[in-house]
Amino acid sequence: MVAYSAKPNEPIQTLKYTQGIGTVTEKSEANEIFMYPTFRTQGMTMPTFTIGYANNGSEAVNFTTDNVKAFFRGQPVPIYTYTERIAEIQSEKRSQQIALAIVGGLAAGAAAYGASRQTYRSNYSGFVSGRGGVTTFAGTSTVRVYDPLAGIVAGAAVGGATGLGIRQLEYNAQNQEMAANSILQANTVDPLHMVTGDLVLKGCCDPYSRPDDAIRFEVTANGRTAVFEFARVKVSQ
Repeated sequence: MVAYSAKPNEPIQTLKYTQGIGTVTEKSEANEIFMYPTFRTQGMTMPTFTIGYANNGSEAVNFTTDNVKAFFRGQPVPIYTYTERIAEIQSEKRSQQIALAIVGGLAAGAAAYGASRQTYRSNYSGFVSGRGGVTTFAGTSTVRVYDPLAGIVAGAAVGGATGLGIRQLEYNAQNQEMAANSILQANTVDPLHMVTGDLVLKGCCDPYSRPDDAIRFEVTANGRTAVFEFARVKVSQ
């Protein structure tokens, strides 16, 4: 897990904390922009930040993810659009469900086959007394039983568990899609109005610590660019 520590550009920017999360704000006559890490701690990949934009100008302004550029260690990083993230969630769900269905089908077939064909072995031994003395004997008897009903029950049990797993993947995807609704989408911001949304970085970032572990955002609106920077800090376990 990592945390992101804000590095405000003072005195242009101010830094205030809420429940341990630092929010960086930059104000001008044209607009007010603020940013903060969406979560106090995050995983190494897909870092998420919340951005807010207030239009202080006299004309409406279109504000989308196109207004924002992201960089990690100085290299550009793409930002998810809402449609990209939804398409990715759906694709991952389908791939996982297909894989589970294939594995579950093989497991159900194996369970059905094994349950319907049982082999029972028993050992026997003894002795017989006769005129010639005592004769001992020993051996093993094997009985194979075919029970199709047992196979059906076993296969259905595994198949039912597979069905539950597939439905769980559907629920997980629905939850991810609900979370994706917070991604910044296209908005027309009228004068003296504000919009907020999440910025989710795509294909970022590797887990190795370096001195320049920082994410920089360049936000362009109303003809000017504001720069926000956050340093990545590992959280001790």
